[in-house]
Amino acid sequence: MKREFVFEIEQDEDMLVAVCHEPEMATQGASLDELLAMIRDLVQCRFDASDERLRWPIRLHFVHDPVLSTQVA
Repeated sequence: MKREFVFEIEQDEDMLVAVCHEPEMATQGASLDELLAMIRDLVQCRFDASDERLRWPIRLHFVHDPVLSTQVA
């Protein structure tokens, strides 16, 4: 069993979206600072104060999908 939360961070229009797949939870923010605060709040609200998962680290994985042109320069 992993002992950390892994959030995948992607840009969606003008928002940053963070998704954790295990356990399933997601949030968003307009800036990185706002997103970090939203992630912390999400985890704190999701688990009871006595839950050991509140002490788990939160890992951020920034997803940057490159876009390639079919044209060769």
